[in-house]
Amino acid sequence: MAFTACFILGLVTYFTIPVSLLPDIAIPEITVQVTGQNTSARELENTVVKPIRQQLMQVSRLRDIQSETRDGSGIIRLSFDFGTNTNLAFIEVNEKIDAAMSFLPRETERPRVVKASATDIPVFYLNLTLKDQEKPQQFLQGTDTEAFLTLSQFAETVIKRRIEQLPEVAMVDITGLLNSQIEIIPDEKLLQIAGIRMEELENMLIANNIDFGSMIVREGYYQYNIKFSTLLRTVEDVEQIYIRKNDRIYQLRELAKITVAPVKETGFSLSQGKQAVTLAIIKQADENMDKMKVALKEVTDHFSTVYPDIEFHITRNQTELLDYTISNLKQNLSLGLLFIFIIAILFLGDVKSPLVIGISMFVSILISFLFFYLFQMSLNIITLSGLILASGMMIDSSIIVTENIAQYRHSGHSLEEACAKGTTEIITPMLSSTFTTIAVFVPLVFMSGIAGAIFYDQAFAVTVGLIVAYFTGIMLLPVLYKLVYSIPDIGSILHIRFNNPIKEHTLDRMYDQGIDFIFRHKWIGLSTIFIFIPVCVVLFYFIPVSRMPEIDQNERVVLIEWNENIHIQENRARINHLMEHIPSAVTDYTASIGQQQFLLNRDRELSSSEAELYFKTERTDQIPLLETAIRNWLHLNYPMAVFSFSPPENIFEKLFTTGEADLVAEIYSRNTTDAPEAEEVYELENILQAKTGIEPVGAAFDNQLNIMIDRQKLLLYNVSYEEVYRTLKTAFKENEVTTLRSYQQYVPITIGNEPGSVQQVIHQTLIQTIPDEEGKSYPVPLRSLVTVLPGEDLKTITAGKNGEYIPFSFFGVKNPEKTLSQIKAAVNEERIVNQSNKWDVAFSGSYFANKKC
Repeated sequence: MAFTACFILGLVTYFTIPVSLLPDIAIPEITVQVTGQNTSARELENTVVKPIRQQLMQVSRLRDIQSETRDGSGIIRLSFDFGTNTNLAFIEVNEKIDAAMSFLPRETERPRVVKASATDIPVFYLNLTLKDQEKPQQFLQGTDTEAFLTLSQFAETVIKRRIEQLPEVAMVDITGLLNSQIEIIPDEKLLQIAGIRMEELENMLIANNIDFGSMIVREGYYQYNIKFSTLLRTVEDVEQIYIRKNDRIYQLRELAKITVAPVKETGFSLSQGKQAVTLAIIKQADENMDKMKVALKEVTDHFSTVYPDIEFHITRNQTELLDYTISNLKQNLSLGLLFIFIIAILFLGDVKSPLVIGISMFVSILISFLFFYLFQMSLNIITLSGLILASGMMIDSSIIVTENIAQYRHSGHSLEEACAKGTTEIITPMLSSTFTTIAVFVPLVFMSGIAGAIFYDQAFAVTVGLIVAYFTGIMLLPVLYKLVYSIPDIGSILHIRFNNPIKEHTLDRMYDQGIDFIFRHKWIGLSTIFIFIPVCVVLFYFIPVSRMPEIDQNERVVLIEWNENIHIQENRARINHLMEHIPSAVTDYTASIGQQQFLLNRDRELSSSEAELYFKTERTDQIPLLETAIRNWLHLNYPMAVFSFSPPENIFEKLFTTGEADLVAEIYSRNTTDAPEAEEVYELENILQAKTGIEPVGAAFDNQLNIMIDRQKLLLYNVSYEEVYRTLKTAFKENEVTTLRSYQQYVPITIGNEPGSVQQVIHQTLIQTIPDEEGKSYPVPLRSLVTVLPGEDLKTITAGKNGEYIPFSFFGVKNPEKTLSQIKAAVNEERIVNQSNKWDVAFSGSYFANKKC
């Protein structure tokens, strides 16, 4: 009865155990995200990122630290050894940042600290596109832009919230939204006639959008909550703002054109070539992926029926890899049990013994699932591989018990006596054998690093499987043996016996002859052993070492940096042109162009000249063809572009970083006072490629326009610095004054001018002087106050423990040691050619990480 109860409980818990790809392993990585709006990369690096990086280098158990700084944002990655308590490290990192805040500029926002977690990796991405953008129907009315604005609002307020209500979903991250803003374009002539300055217009908008709070007033037995609110909630509220100037009252709509327009786009999300809203679905840590997939399909099918104009498309589906891996392991386990049963029939000679062994093993595995549930272990590739390993050992114990019982029966004992004596005799030997096998796996629990984190689950699965199999073998198997062999042989297939001629004549004879040969020629056997031992030791050092075996994938992510100062629309046009030349084998592709809106984005932000493309092919052997086609197209059309290939983000990639470059040459400049020139870096890159024969992924440079304000002329013409800055922001539509609080939505209110080029803005814009004693101000041409100079600097400033460096990444390195020597020779050659001693070189990459394994 006890085994029956455990069997039923094991069967029930099997369907409730969480299923995941890998065990819940803490990723020893913490990311610090730094923001500096309207701050250049060089200024942000020197004033914010560098002081924080130096402070964080004191964090305990820190293995490596790396930072990447770009215009307006920076990211610092801290890597720790596996086994580090990331919760304590997270607290210590926050304490270090709090200590560093006093050394940073006063206006700097506190950096955001994000602890890496395997559960933060999206299970899949849900892309929402319009089926027909030219003829929207139902609730999608208007032009394409208006339709996509409506789709963005609908996705954020309805679909996102509905999916987050699913119990299997932790959160839904979203990107690709097209937001709206209220754009105010003043009529400069009318403002000049009315004598209203831009500063007064901004102050009036702010003054009419203030929430003064509330107060409580008592009256008799009652009290009332009185609120004072002048918040702007609609476009009409903005249009009806009154301005008093020179004893005359104006409405804002009389002085400016007020419209609802899309926010200036800084990024796109494309799916199958169409603009999309992308939702990243993140699973609850203890939920089953299969249940989540079914629940999400029901939701999307419902929305597809109700809103046929919206197309739902799932990409980067992590459940496919999980289903493929877990189903393969389950299939291997089932086939293993089947083959064990067939082989046992052939070698034991009857059907009853293998039947008893098969039933006992099946019961043992199901009871093992009960302990998985009790100890909160998940079904993953590690625990299932442990069960497969344990099942091979289970069969040994079961065969020993059945054979020992059979010997007692052949000695003349009754069936019941044979079961009792045969089992009692091997209780102690089987127990010692079980503990001996378990003792081999116990040290795996105490291993450090990623190996210890992973093999803990395997050791648990093997231990539980063997202990359950032991008690099943000494308690359940004798009972099953007695019941099965009590069945009469007449009229039953269980009485069929097999004679294995191969075992009786060939295997036995070969074994006897082999033993006789070894004992007749002892020196030959000993010499062979002594020869093979040193050979095997030597070969051991020539075996390639890697953290993970090479995994065949039919997915690839391409990161492209065009290395030109292009805007987001040009970036999108180039991506669309590239998509027209990809091979037909590609079944699915998406693109993230420019900045993305994900909240849990731990990676660096993409700039307007960058794009991340995702491709999926029918077969794994088509990925090299895809890479070759993209590489050739980029070299032909955009030779300045910098690009790299990597596998898509998943739990394997997070733990083992399989997409890391084989070698990374870190080029340090000895001259710390001047930034490296682009020509010098390009020359060094060409020398590295010529020496190694491998095209490295180098650094990208950013062409800039530096506007220099002549402060002497500001004093001469009586113009304030703030007025120049405000005028430039207004001219380039970057002047956000306040926010319209439209109940559940916050819509920014901006003041801008008609669009124009930089030269047009500089030469055609007028700036008002500071009012004199009579309150009069005069226009001054902007071109007389500023000077525009071209500049160039690294687009991404990379730094580590030793300071700033320029990374050159090498992929597909066949002979790392030879390549290292060639890179050093290339750096020395550059010193000789230019007669300078400017560069130092250090190395990193997967080659060195694998050597530590």
